Amino acid sequence: MTRRVPACEYRPLVGRSLLTLANVITAAAPIAADWNDSHIFNDHWPAHARFHGVTALAMATSLSAANVWSVWSGAADRDAARFFAAAVPVAYWAPFFLAPLVPGTGVDDPPHPVGRLAGVPANLLGAAATTATAAVGWWLDRQSRNCPGSVGRPGRLRCR
Repeated sequence: MTRRVPACEYRPLVGRSLLTLANVITAAAPIAADWNDSHIFNDHWPAHARFHGVTALAMATSLSAANVWSVWSGAADRDAARFFAAAVPVAYWAPFFLAPLVPGTGVDDPPHPVGRLAGVPANLLGAAATTATAAVGWWLDRQSRNCPGSVGRPGRLRCR
């Protein structure tokens, strides 16, 4: 016979794990996608555009690494740690949906096409998935504050 695991037992771990996943993706995927001749080493990019590309990658990587540490370190301000662990991936990936609205921008450049799934650029699918992962991770972690033995202010929902 299997034992039913109460939501209070898995929500904190699942929430933190999803926040960690979103931050690891935010640190690694942009480097994998941009640290090459399609972006940072593109001969057609001006030096200052490359500079901004490098600073954006370094910022995303360093903030994400700090978030992973804070989520698992037992930081004194758990709410702030979890908020920023969700906010950084959302702040990095959500603008992928705004950028195409600016005249002259594109999701890819010849000769570096972005793969598509059902006609949707893969980078937009990845941005949506990572944003959703961070949001769900934050929500699950936030709900776990209501569980017995949790640290933090009680929220509205109760674990069953």
